[in-house]
Amino acid sequence: MTLKKKAILLEKHDRKYNILIYGIDDSNPEENVYATTRKLFSEDMLMDTRKANSMPLANAHRVPTHGKGPKPILVRFLHFGDKQLIMSKAYNLKGTKIRLLDDLPVSMKEERFLLSHNAFKIRKRDKVQTRIRAKGAHMTLETRKNSNEKWSLWE
Repeated sequence: MTLKKKAILLEKHDRKYNILIYGIDDSNPEENVYATTRKLFSEDMLMDTRKANSMPLANAHRVPTHGKGPKPILVRFLHFGDKQLIMSKAYNLKGTKIRLLDDLPVSMKEERFLLSHNAFKIRKRDKVQTRIRAKGAHMTLETRKNSNEKWSLWE
């Protein structure tokens, strides 16, 4: 294994408690990012309010970006199980502009971005379902015709 690949895997491991939340308005200069995040969990993701408010967060802040649109929120959970619970509720955001993604090393984020464009084209052209998954230090694109089929690697 190369040194570069080892460094990517180490950074990926360091970020495994993090999620990035895209699409939440950031126009309020007095915003409390913790309150915004907990409101998202309880109201938009339909999580029990007590659970959403009692979930310990190590950190939450807006990430400075150069692009247009609202800056993403980076949330670091104290417990991996809490992160997994939040990610499992992300389907409740379907139909909104809000997206939740795993925080990954920059090289893997770039791979995910490029694969997402391919995935969009494939979904439209072939009428299949797609998903992008992290495998080691790289991202893979998988497809299937419907939920009764197994996922297969897209070549």
